[in-house]
Amino acid sequence: MTATIKQMKKKITIRFPKRLKVDMQTALIKSGYGLHGKSRWLKDTITIFLKQPNFVDYVEHGIHINQTGLTQVEAFYLDVDIMLMLKTAFIQVRIKYPLFEGVQSALIRAAVIHRLMSK
Repeated sequence: MTATIKQMKKKITIRFPKRLKVDMQTALIKSGYGLHGKSRWLKDTITIFLKQPNFVDYVEHGIHINQTGLTQVEAFYLDVDIMLMLKTAFIQVRIKYPLFEGVQSALIRAAVIHRLMSK
């Protein structure tokens, strides 16, 4: 069964600005997820974000972060359903921003920023 669970999840690694990573860790602890609930918090955060009708407009928050400020690496696991949601969102972002690179990371950073700002 463990092999099945691992096959259903994918490890994702993205870079965050230090301040955003610290704010994210604080938020997930305060919201009851604890330090070991990071993947679950991010799953919920991404789901909430992608259900926004105009999430593509908010992705700019993840796009315009200074690339040199992305010094903190964060790894987590996402299940197949969230990965499919991200792939669908990726296509929508590419339609609006065809030359933009790093769409998946920008989507996740924008989702985190959106959740932190909505609290």
